[in-house]
Amino acid sequence: MELKIISSSEKELEFEIVGGEYTLAELLTTRLNGKKGVEFASYRVAHPLVANPRIYVRVSSGKAAKLVSETLDEIREEVAEFRDSISKGK
Repeated sequence: MELKIISSSEKELEFEIVGGEYTLAELLTTRLNGKKGVEFASYRVAHPLVANPRIYVRVSSGKAAKLVSETLDEIREEVAEFRDSISKGK
């Protein structure tokens, strides 16, 4: 998966998940909206069969890109823990 930055400033970030689908976009924006300092996080998909999800994040404190990166790391860790628990259950 590749991220394509559409626009970026300290407080706002807009990017596309190239080759991705809306599942990651939904998870990421839901998590971001639950974080302190996030004013708004949303995504849109122009057409589910041909378009990449586009995510927009605006923060009131901190840096938008850093917050997105930290949130993705948290999701990655949770997936790894889930994968480990499944492997141990076999």
